[in-house]
Amino acid sequence: MQALRRSEPLIGTLTRAQAVQAIQTQTVPTGDNQQEECMLAQGPNVAAPGADGGTLNQLIWGFTRSQAVYVTAKLGIVDVLSDGAQTPRAIAERVGADERALRRLLRALTTIDILVEDRHERFAATPTGELLRSNHPQSVRAFAICMGAPLVWRPWGELCGGIQTGTPAFDDVYGESFFAYLGRRPEQAALFDAAMTSISSGNLPAILAAYDFSGLTKIIDIGGGRGTLLQGILEQYPQASGVLFDLLPVVTEAHPIKASSVAARCSFVGGDMFRAVPPDGDAYILKSILHDWSDAEALQILRNCRQVIAEQGKLLVVELLLAPSNQPDFTKWLDLNMLVLLSGRERSEAEFRELYAIAGFRLTRIIPLGARAIIEGVPI
Repeated sequence: MQALRRSEPLIGTLTRAQAVQAIQTQTVPTGDNQQEECMLAQGPNVAAPGADGGTLNQLIWGFTRSQAVYVTAKLGIVDVLSDGAQTPRAIAERVGADERALRRLLRALTTIDILVEDRHERFAATPTGELLRSNHPQSVRAFAICMGAPLVWRPWGELCGGIQTGTPAFDDVYGESFFAYLGRRPEQAALFDAAMTSISSGNLPAILAAYDFSGLTKIIDIGGGRGTLLQGILEQYPQASGVLFDLLPVVTEAHPIKASSVAARCSFVGGDMFRAVPPDGDAYILKSILHDWSDAEALQILRNCRQVIAEQGKLLVVELLLAPSNQPDFTKWLDLNMLVLLSGRERSEAEFRELYAIAGFRLTRIIPLGARAIIEGVPI
């Protein structure tokens, strides 16, 4: 489904299967002098020179934190705490949980800056934890639920198979491709759509601050979902009109932009970007679209844009850029997420430059947006 804004995880995910395989198995003597296998959370007592066993141990146990954040978001715990600190019993009654089990979760969350416990054994959300509140302006609750739910969690448990075969683990787990699966399950599609919409909302200020749309009169948002990005652009640039293009069922549900002040300057077109895109735009925006697809599929989308773009038009691709190896770069983990879920991949500047050239564009500049960038091109 081209329309749903795509994932860029904020929630780190290590799977249960990977953790079980990775935790060191050691033997300990029992009372009858027999040896019993047990899984230990700690690494070896003596680390090799230069090794950081503590860091490795945190990575091995990373799956526990991502699932704890998921459950916190799914149960709406931070929503319950919006009125202030509460006891485990009060929270349990509100979210429908076992009090003692919930107490253990709440206690664990105090170790990762999600919650804090006061001297009266009441829990409150930290500023970081507040981001899991549904109505927070920068809420990531929907995203946390999506990333921790079986939709994503189960395929990540089959990462090893995906590495061995080079095919999406999602397909092996669910028997069909990611977007085909969503297309037949409205509730799952709504979950993913909400997660991606929350990301788009967070990216909008950076895009508006970094790029000048004043010279553009017809802006076409390919795979634009609910129209969050296009609405934001049109609100700031009254000279422009826009076209929201996506699969027909998605465009039909773009209620926020249809009810907004820019609706009169916006057209809503349903279609398949692999077949054709709306013509005569002087700007074609593809935000978090190309990374979902293989090079061949991405080229088809870009070529369709090239066939109909205005002579002086702009191609504006908003994506993450892979950095060189041996340096911190969360994009490389998102690239693995593409391998697990889809046929796509994250790309480097050089790889985008090559794709543009093959499709008939010249990459003119890269405008940083923090983790992302606007990769501007012009037709040649």
